[in-house]
Amino acid sequence: MADVEVSYRVRYRADGAEREVRVDGRGVARPADAARELGLSTVRGSQVRRVRVCPERDLTVLGVEACLVVDYAGADALFLNGYNSWTDSWERTPSARMRGLARVPRAVVDKWVLDGSGDYRFTREDERLGHQHGFGYGYLRFGDEVLLVGSLSEDSGYTTLWEDFHHSTLTLEKEPPAHALAAGEKVELMSFALIEGSLDEAVERWLALAGVTARPAAPLVGFSSWYRYYQDISGERLATDLAAMRELLGGRDLGGCTPIFQIDDGHALIGDWLDTDAERFPEGLAPFARQIGDAGMLAGLWLAPFVCERESRICAEHPDWLQRDETGEAPLAGSNWSGYHALDTLNPEVRAYVREVMRTVTQEWGFKFLKLDFLFAACLLPRGGMNRGQLMADALDLLRDSVADDVSFDLCGVPLMSAFGRTEYCRIGCDVGLDWDDVPYMRLLHRERVSTKRSLHNTRGRAHLDGRAFRNDPDVFFLRHDVELTDVQRSDLIGADAALGGMFLTSDDVSAWDERQRLAYDRALAVFVGRSK
Repeated sequence: MADVEVSYRVRYRADGAEREVRVDGRGVARPADAARELGLSTVRGSQVRRVRVCPERDLTVLGVEACLVVDYAGADALFLNGYNSWTDSWERTPSARMRGLARVPRAVVDKWVLDGSGDYRFTREDERLGHQHGFGYGYLRFGDEVLLVGSLSEDSGYTTLWEDFHHSTLTLEKEPPAHALAAGEKVELMSFALIEGSLDEAVERWLALAGVTARPAAPLVGFSSWYRYYQDISGERLATDLAAMRELLGGRDLGGCTPIFQIDDGHALIGDWLDTDAERFPEGLAPFARQIGDAGMLAGLWLAPFVCERESRICAEHPDWLQRDETGEAPLAGSNWSGYHALDTLNPEVRAYVREVMRTVTQEWGFKFLKLDFLFAACLLPRGGMNRGQLMADALDLLRDSVADDVSFDLCGVPLMSAFGRTEYCRIGCDVGLDWDDVPYMRLLHRERVSTKRSLHNTRGRAHLDGRAFRNDPDVFFLRHDVELTDVQRSDLIGADAALGGMFLTSDDVSAWDERQRLAYDRALAVFVGRSK
């Protein structure tokens, strides 16, 4: 790594005056008096770089940056991980453009809350060619080798990677501590790895340096209700699908895979998780969880534990539970359902409610697999002396601490690196759709939009994480005929899920599959199961 030049910049405020310290590629800090006041030191190891401070007096760190000089011109591709699990993330040419919301009318953005789930509210947009950005890690590929740059400390604050193709730089910008530092307080502001090798070797080494170990988890084979019914589910309808899945998988050798049947959205208003819709599930969800278990399958349930829709009882009865900005307003986090707000996960009552929901659905109702969605809402607004990275880590730890060890998570809509090592499974792309890439005007919108094409790209783009950070959830595949996909597109989707994912789920009415569809399923399933043996 001797050929990678790294310089640093740290900005801070003390006694009302703002100053900055720059450290050049030789490790020389200027101005020297400011470096002493900050107590700044940089550490260079064979694969790891660190920035630490121990200030002489109380001060506030305003920004931390590391600038790397890199060879974009000689690279075949650039990968920069997107903020959210839904954000488009795959290899692009280094000179490419990264679209955002800058060209979308503000009225459209506000009406549909297009800026809620991504990084648009707190990250500058730059749509110039060769000015792409990502979060946490990225790499340059040179043939079969890569140069990987990966943060080692996202729990202390998120790291944004900024490409400048024309100046041959990659800048890492770290979230500073949200609290003022006291004199003599020792803090590591930034740490990251620089690793060369094959992509697999580099990812494994980086995660080892970061202390990330994937939680034990078997590959999953089964059914999700979402794309079959969306929210229009009922116990009666799902019983039919459960019987069909039991017949489909019965007698098959699934190797080391676990069969699963997952109930998605539609069982309660968003936020009112313990108020199950009595018309759709007259006996509640516990009996259905038992039916799933009796069918020899893992019982799964969808929740969005950190949000509540505007029409929910929770929203009406507990307005003090909502995150609020500096004006006292509770901003919308998205436009789904009746529009939804983010809960304040630092509020003790919210934390108690989340624990009660998690305990009830797992211990009393019997669901041992939880798909937990829209999790980004926990860090919508920095607050309580914590930055976004700290808030997200705290919120995910709250979820994990609320359940027994026999409960597995599939995290979704989550800032991706916060999920590393904290979940058995994680979505690594946007939702698929009932067509290939939606209508043309939708393609101009946010990077987290619904798209089968983009979901497939992410399945391939983030495949290197499967089994290392967690098992990848690529979303479902379709074989049914009422989806507007070509045979080639269907084949590509199911093939990628089988070859690259850690979950192999469909939302089809499998009882309606013809012989050709069942044959396609059998072939793909054999590939998926073969990887588990």
